Amino acid sequence: MRDYGNMPKLDWQDDKPTLARVKAQLVREEPVILQLPDGFDLDFDARACDCEGESDMLLDCQPEAVFTALAESNNMPALTEIGEQAREAGQIVDVDRAGQRLILHD
Repeated sequence: MRDYGNMPKLDWQDDKPTLARVKAQLVREEPVILQLPDGFDLDFDARACDCEGESDMLLDCQPEAVFTALAESNNMPALTEIGEQAREAGQIVDVDRAGQRLILHD
C-alpha cells in the first residue's frame, strides 16, 4: 500500500481559489490530495479510466478521464481543468472512495 502521509492535502471547494491552489501544485509537478466533501459522487467507469485495484481504492488512473467523469456526475466543470493540468504534468490519480479523496502524484 502506498504512503500518502507526507503529501499536502486540500479540502475541495468548487471555487476559483481552490482550483488555483490545486493547479499550482500540478504546475510544480508536486503531489496533492484532494479531500472531497460528503455527498461527492465518486462513481465512474474505472476500466475506461485505466484504473487498477479494488473498487474502494483505485490506483494509477488516467487523470483527464477521471476528472472529466467526475465533473459531469457532480456538475463541477472546474474539475475538467484539473484533469487536463494533471495530464500535462505527467501525473496520475489514485481514487480513495472509502476516504472520499483523490490523490494526484507522479
